[in-house]
Amino acid sequence: MIKGIYTSASGMIPRTLKQEVFANNMANANTIGFKKDRVFLHQLRRAKNGLMTDLKWEVPMVDGVYIDFSQGFTRQTERPLDVAIEGNGFFVVSTPEGERYTRDGEFSLTQEGVLVNKNGHPVLSDSGPITITGDDISISADGIISVDGSELAKIRIVDFDKPYNLTRVNYGYMALANEEIQAVNAEGYKVRQGYIEESNVNIIEQMVDMLVSFRAYEAGQKSIQTQDETLDKAVNDLGRVR
Repeated sequence: MIKGIYTSASGMIPRTLKQEVFANNMANANTIGFKKDRVFLHQLRRAKNGLMTDLKWEVPMVDGVYIDFSQGFTRQTERPLDVAIEGNGFFVVSTPEGERYTRDGEFSLTQEGVLVNKNGHPVLSDSGPITITGDDISISADGIISVDGSELAKIRIVDFDKPYNLTRVNYGYMALANEEIQAVNAEGYKVRQGYIEESNVNIIEQMVDMLVSFRAYEAGQKSIQTQDETLDKAVNDLGRVR
């Protein structure tokens, strides 16, 4: 009986984490360039009497939370400094903590003409920050910025070996999980001027997953309650000396 309560309670733990992940994804559904999190669960199998032919499924356990880097929907804005990446790669921005990576291409110019993102951090080219002076700004499919018909700089777009070993940091940026990772020039991408990449969160999908997870949590909770009531009767009624 006690083992049954433990098993039910253990099964509720990953459901709690999944609810938190779903809630965070939904909160960032309108965050440009956001990549949703997923929870990977696994189940341990136990051999009975040392025989692998007789396996018993145990409770699901959390193997880890990982970032889903799948492409988000690109939405047209017609702003010349909005750019979206279709395919592989990340924009590189300079922050006080060092270089950071993002898929958010909602850029603007400072009073000095420096190209920055919404956090005020400079967007980098291969040679550093980009300064634009001129009116007619165009950005090619490979990220080359031209001003008044003359090529100025190329937006630096980098990529990493897959699966990506990146971690979330402040301002929604991605950072290297360890110093051994090397950034390389991205390939197989297309830059679209006048577009931004929406988050890859599907609200309906997240709501359905959240409801399913909640029902599973609720079932575990009721199972514990039922077993507790049964244990109470076994101790206080069946064990009573008459």
